[in-house]
Amino acid sequence: MGLRWLLILLVVGVAGAAGYYYWQQRQATTLDIQTVAATRGDVRRTVSTSGTVRALGTVEIGSQLSGNIGEVNVDFTSEVKLGEVLARIEPSTFETRVREEEAGVAVAKANVALQEASVNRAEANLHKANLDHQRADELVRKGVGAQAALDTAIAAQQSATADLAIAKANVENAKATLAQREATRDSARIDLERTYIRSPIDGVVIERLAEPGQTVAASMTAPKLFTIAQDLSKVEIDAQVDEADIGQVTRENSVSFTVDAYPDTTFKGVVEQIRLAPVSLTNVVTYTVVISADNLHGHLLPGMTANVEIITGEHKQVVVVPNEALRYQPRGAAQAALVRDSWASGVNPLGSDRRARFLARIKEQLELGEDELRKINDGLEAEFAAIRNAASAAGTATAQEDMRQQAQLRIAKVLRSVLTTEKYKRFEELQRQRSTGPRRATLWTYEGGTLVPYEVRLGLADPYLTEITDGLAEGAQVVVRVRELPQ
Repeated sequence: MGLRWLLILLVVGVAGAAGYYYWQQRQATTLDIQTVAATRGDVRRTVSTSGTVRALGTVEIGSQLSGNIGEVNVDFTSEVKLGEVLARIEPSTFETRVREEEAGVAVAKANVALQEASVNRAEANLHKANLDHQRADELVRKGVGAQAALDTAIAAQQSATADLAIAKANVENAKATLAQREATRDSARIDLERTYIRSPIDGVVIERLAEPGQTVAASMTAPKLFTIAQDLSKVEIDAQVDEADIGQVTRENSVSFTVDAYPDTTFKGVVEQIRLAPVSLTNVVTYTVVISADNLHGHLLPGMTANVEIITGEHKQVVVVPNEALRYQPRGAAQAALVRDSWASGVNPLGSDRRARFLARIKEQLELGEDELRKINDGLEAEFAAIRNAASAAGTATAQEDMRQQAQLRIAKVLRSVLTTEKYKRFEELQRQRSTGPRRATLWTYEGGTLVPYEVRLGLADPYLTEITDGLAEGAQVVVRVRELPQ
């Protein structure tokens, strides 16, 4: 009887083993696992925007005078030099005023000469009055002259002195009048000179509003007649960058851009200035980034719209993986069955390899002894044994995230029980620093028929590739997609 039951148990065991082997083979053959190799390549992070091309320096030229335009000497795209005459206001009125003021200056000069002659006459009269006073005084002292004659001489002397002072004052007044008339004449000459509309810079005329015979009315502001671009061999682009991207942009960032007129040509530039004044339009906040670029061939014209890519970071020949690999996580029982060490399927931050790196890191940072390391390792093993089986059943990202948080809490529990208060505070500080450091992610590789997780650090990313700075070797086969094939 015992032998019979032994045979039955043997047959059932063989059947069960065969069934399990068949189930494993079926699971393996119903999954299409797509992988790509981690390779070396270039990663470029960019900020895309648009902006308007403008000349490096633009000057608007107007007229300070009112009048009719008599002549225009330049046209659109004309190259002009500093001081060159662009146009002229009809000058006859201003020439007449200059002649009038010059005549006024001549009258003022003649008046000065007349007043100076009056000074000379007053000085002669004063000299005669002094002599008469001396003679009358001498006769009175000798007793042969009348006192009345002396008094008359004294009065004449004082009157002559006053006349001389008046004559000198008249000279000063005449000179002041002359200076005033000369200033008025100079002003008239300046206005006459201003009838010439001259270029203040070397450049190119990009706008002309003046026409011969046109009436110019200068009031509080000078009417614009010409716009001159200082130098079209260099241009600037005023690009608007969204507030979410402005933190990536710095001065000296390289820029590439295109314009609709030359869609097959890529132009190069550099960030010259980041303006701090925000621009708000329909609740969207942007900042103006000024980009300078060469325009040696003259293809870039003021007013063109540039499609801009600001290169905010570029790393060459680094380990990269497709962005699809970062989005992959095992889903469903079929994929979970292929995960090596199932309690590390996205929830265990301390798998065997990572646990060793974790212990080595905190040993160096916290200066731990061998006894402390042993206690931490044993404590981690005991705590994670409680969730090892639960992790294999995590079929959704939400469940895996809950387990990941639980694992972090258990790590903290073990460290608090082993470390001193000072060392645990130091550990927390280091963790906060790590949280603000490089981004981390879990990548999955397909090795020997199993899915293996790798915790990696991420660097630059572009729309297609992401740089891996640590945690994954070049050539590793990274899972990007797993499809369940129909039975």
